[in-house]
Amino acid sequence: MYPYSIHLYWLPVKNNFAIESGTLHLIPKKLYMKIGNSVRVKKGIMSPDYNNLNISGWEGRVIEIEDQIITIELDSITLTNLSKEYIMDSLINDFEYTSICLELNEIEITQPRDTQKETNLKQKEIDARYSYDAEKNRIEEILQSDDCSVSQSNLKKYFDYLKLKLQKPCILTGSEDFDWEEPYLLGGWSKKEYAKLKLTQPSYTDKFEFVDFVKDISDWKGIFIKVIRISDKKHFELPLWDLKVIDENSPNFLIISDYSSWMTNYQ
Repeated sequence: MYPYSIHLYWLPVKNNFAIESGTLHLIPKKLYMKIGNSVRVKKGIMSPDYNNLNISGWEGRVIEIEDQIITIELDSITLTNLSKEYIMDSLINDFEYTSICLELNEIEITQPRDTQKETNLKQKEIDARYSYDAEKNRIEEILQSDDCSVSQSNLKKYFDYLKLKLQKPCILTGSEDFDWEEPYLLGGWSKKEYAKLKLTQPSYTDKFEFVDFVKDISDWKGIFIKVIRISDKKHFELPLWDLKVIDENSPNFLIISDYSSWMTNYQ
């Protein structure tokens, strides 16, 4: 049996030996951490930055060790499974979505499931998809202009583009609460009345199937679409600005995400 103590995880390690106060300790490989190790987040661990985000099973490579704090570069598979909201919030708040810092006792060594090259390629792919510059370039290309203001002429250009590019089937949900819901969700209005109204009114929690575009364009709300609520087949006309595509891997996801960002940031 090897003579070791559990605290030897974070002692300086060289050639499978740890040095403490001049004493050389032989330790099993599975117990020490070094740069380049592939690691997995243990079950039940929550994100240090987002209280309600369970990050169990996230994997990556160790890129920095400072005392008991380990910086992990997320692998390509974990990056692929990150939500758009997580990536965008990280970019907005100047967090590194590509890495995460955890305590030593929150992770375990595992075998790599991709290569560093695959991780680098996935990072470039996400940057190209979500970075502000890349998004702005896509919008300018759609409008065929560096004037990206939300105007009637640009709305017409975007309308024509969306009619050409949006593919069926396209399943959507609310990107945030709809206007009529705000008094009930934020203003303390009757929860009972809210539940009753949701039977006949569209809610941001519903799932909708895209049917067609509404011909008229609103100066304020922009482009509207016709949808069917999946749960009860009720028909509604909703502003596309208020919706998002559920399947983040669908080509429709980025198309509508860019449109919503344009409506939000260029009014």
